[in-house]
Amino acid sequence: MEKWDDLKFVLAVATAGNLSAAARKLGVNHTTVSRRLSALEEGLGTRLFERLPDGLTPTPAGSEAVESARRIETELYSLDTRITAQDTVLEGSLRVTAAQLIFQSGLADTMARFARLHPRIELSMNAANEILSLHRREADVAIRVTDRPDENLFGRLATGQNRTFYASREYLRSHSEAFASSSSAEAIESVSFKWWGKQPPKEVRARFPNAHTTVVCDDMIATQSAVRAGMGIGRMPCFLGDTDPELERVPGFELSRYFDIWVLTHPDLKNVERIRRFVRFAADDFKANSGRFLGVSA
Repeated sequence: MEKWDDLKFVLAVATAGNLSAAARKLGVNHTTVSRRLSALEEGLGTRLFERLPDGLTPTPAGSEAVESARRIETELYSLDTRITAQDTVLEGSLRVTAAQLIFQSGLADTMARFARLHPRIELSMNAANEILSLHRREADVAIRVTDRPDENLFGRLATGQNRTFYASREYLRSHSEAFASSSSAEAIESVSFKWWGKQPPKEVRARFPNAHTTVVCDDMIATQSAVRAGMGIGRMPCFLGDTDPELERVPGFELSRYFDIWVLTHPDLKNVERIRRFVRFAADDFKANSGRFLGVSA
């Protein structure tokens, strides 16, 4: 095994468990992964993976190769981080990852202003649903919506957030009598968020005992769309509900705390000038607009 590329394919297959997922991770097609793996096994004279109906499992020889690949990958990432940390000029690449909703909520505008100030920095946006690893150098800066940021990362708390319940204007009009009351037997419809449970939130059930769920969403943009379509009332962060001209807050519900927004980077990169400046710039921008995220400027 003479090439690191060979070990990259072995590690990707072991991590993914099948050829198709490994191909997506490596940015190649399924056939390329299969061909490279077969050629490597033929050259070594031993099988590295057992082909099973539900995927590929490393053989004893494959497990040794995988462990070696992980050690080499870790050292390469560490070397890359140490070299990047010596960079003191305001140029080069800067990869920012965040959920699509965060880019839409103002981060893209923040990056545009930063780009105008620093035209020699090459910005890239990765609107990833999955959490990209800063330790593995999959991104340089991450904007995370969380109350528990990775303690091994460096960064700044950008802003807190609040949330409340929203409905379309037509839905509010057609149920105005129920919403004017502190308690009602009316069967209010609820748009539920998968990660908070399939039942209407407890605040809704306490006020409307006969409330029922009409749809369960696994994405906040989908939740917003369902509420806008009149499928019921839904809870969402203030920056999303307050800025939608088709939605209004449901009367009688208080603001409640939502997850914080953090701007994070790898601690070894915190003094890289372009990264240091962006972390500060982005955090300050979020803080300057904190009223929108806290729902106090609606």
